[in-house]
Amino acid sequence: MIKTIESAHNDTVKLAHKLQKKKTRRERGLFVAEGFDLLEAAVRVEEYPLLLLVREDVVGRIPAELRQAAQEDELDIGVCSEEVLARASGLGGAADVVAVHELVEWSLGDLAVDEGIVVYLHGVGDPGNVGTIVRGVVAFGAAGVACSPGTADPYGPKALRAGMGAQFLTRVVVDVSAEDMAAKLRAGSSRGEAVPTVIVADPRGEETASSLALVRGGVVLVLGSERGGLPDLGAGARRVAIAQARFDSLNVAMAATVLLYELSRGRLGKGAGALLA
Repeated sequence: MIKTIESAHNDTVKLAHKLQKKKTRRERGLFVAEGFDLLEAAVRVEEYPLLLLVREDVVGRIPAELRQAAQEDELDIGVCSEEVLARASGLGGAADVVAVHELVEWSLGDLAVDEGIVVYLHGVGDPGNVGTIVRGVVAFGAAGVACSPGTADPYGPKALRAGMGAQFLTRVVVDVSAEDMAAKLRAGSSRGEAVPTVIVADPRGEETASSLALVRGGVVLVLGSERGGLPDLGAGARRVAIAQARFDSLNVAMAATVLLYELSRGRLGKGAGALLA
């Protein structure tokens, strides 16, 4: 159904506003994605929203799939004035569309650490960095992301904008402690599964990033905050540094991009250049 919403006190508007907060997202199992870029990214992979709010002057840009769903009463689309939509959005008056999506609850067991590349974010507090890293995970064909309790919510509005829809394309697990990750690696080893290589991004590491192109099999790539410590996931972790002209000049998202590129160089096929362009 497509209907006009005239009041900021409308239930859908109030819900979208509340979902700007992490606590509400976790309680309701929902999140908001703002902007047509994110909406179109979701539609391309058939991750349709549960509810949609759109500014009245851009109704014509709603994807045809969602218009059809609304006509068949499978989706409610609310058409709002700029002022009403601003109440639902974290972008205020700049918002053109706000979509409410179901939050997929992936678990640590869903991440293929024995064969793919899994990124573990430990205490990465900036949501822009987290979203950019998720985007890199998708670009370089990694298996997914695990986030520690101290890491910014990858489904928060700023992380989603930085990810440009990448969260719809990969498995993202939240609230994974270092102890949980270490236990998963031990459990896999005890079952006779292939033991992944643990690579810790460390500006004081003895290995260089260029050596990662030779790494095969499962990988857990550990990245931390620029000032925080890095977790110990067990014996045999390789500490890798990125050669830089000036010491420690890359932030965590830039470091993740470089390391994912190096890890993926020997894994991506000949068509990878077109995919990553």
